[in-house]
Amino acid sequence: MNRATIAMINILLLCAIAVQGTGGRCLCPKTSTNFINPRTIKTLRYIPKGSHCHKWEIIVTKKNGQHVCVSPDAKWVKIIIKSRKDFRPHN
Repeated sequence: MNRATIAMINILLLCAIAVQGTGGRCLCPKTSTNFINPRTIKTLRYIPKGSHCHKWEIIVTKKNGQHVCVSPDAKWVKIIIKSRKDFRPHN
């Protein structure tokens, strides 16, 4: 192989690695449907789906500092979202 071919292969490999690295990951690989008492919730963080993740995510921060990824499809989560006036999408 000549130098130009080797250089081109290296550039293509670096581009492939860079593109793969920018794909991002979901912040919540697993979610919980377990009920969390609304009195213990400090904040709700909504992360819309995008290039970083194929699904939208909700992260609950409890008053004790614990972070819990919850399923947006859980019935109790939907009720809390409707009742919270401070719940806004986070980008």
